[in-house]
Amino acid sequence: GELMRRYWHPIAATPELNENPTKSVRILGEDLVLYKDRSGTLGLIDESCPHRRVNLLYGIPEEKGLRCPYHGWLMDETGQCIEMPAEAPDSTFKDRVKVKGYPVQELGGLVFAYLGPEPAPLLPKWDPLVWEDTARDIAIAELPCNWLQCQENSLDPVHTEWLHAYMTHYIEERAGVPPEQRRSLQSHAKIGFDVFEYGIIKRRVLQGGSEEDDLWKVGHPILFPHILRVGSAQRATLQFRVPKDDSHTYHVSLYAFRAAPGTHVPEQEVVPYWHVPIWGEDGRAIINIQFNQDYMAWFTQGQHNN
Repeated sequence: GELMRRYWHPIAATPELNENPTKSVRILGEDLVLYKDRSGTLGLIDESCPHRRVNLLYGIPEEKGLRCPYHGWLMDETGQCIEMPAEAPDSTFKDRVKVKGYPVQELGGLVFAYLGPEPAPLLPKWDPLVWEDTARDIAIAELPCNWLQCQENSLDPVHTEWLHAYMTHYIEERAGVPPEQRRSLQSHAKIGFDVFEYGIIKRRVLQGGSEEDDLWKVGHPILFPHILRVGSAQRATLQFRVPKDDSHTYHVSLYAFRAAPGTHVPEQEVVPYWHVPIWGEDGRAIINIQFNQDYMAWFTQGQHNN
């Protein structure tokens, strides 16, 4: 985890804190509470009050900070205790009590956290996060596998022939879809990889295509260490694979749809978000949607496939 602590990670969709001002967050093996106080300040602090270890998920947001519901200790966004109601007025005990607190920032409808050493690096402003005149949508999945099982898939171009094309064709066959309406079966004519400033660009040419196609000419940037960017300069997706711990991943997909030239997208007061179901009513993994096919391939390898 020391490497991953050098990077910013999405930990929530911004509107989650409008619905409830506290949220449990498990990231990089730590259990924390994300909160928004009444002034709008965000904080990410240790989930346990330092007094009697009550979970601050049930804390009360004040104008500044989060108050423990048990005895009223008040913690600010740095983790510093700033009020102890039962102490004498001249007591300085509160000044010597501090829990973990990490920087958080909002961008593109997401809340990002940095858990590493100071000074914190700048929060990367990847293009879909900052495009103007853009509609955004956020999909969140909680996956029972190691984050690297998700990320190595991004560097594997050939699985699309089988996991997405061939299996989808089979699913449609079983569903009675006429042959001419089923997913086409395409194989690769060429694959390639280029190292660039922020990671690796994966490229592919499908049978019948050429190097003039965006799949080769633009490719898919894999942004070190845990992001995949898919799409064009008008529509793009960022996929973040955030380690909760060694065997669980918080997977965030941010979809961005830019207005076409000469048009406008209605301004979003709130970026919508939704949680992706991964299990069907039959107890089997959902596999009739492309991203769910990836999820299935990742977590059925086991919780930490080495």
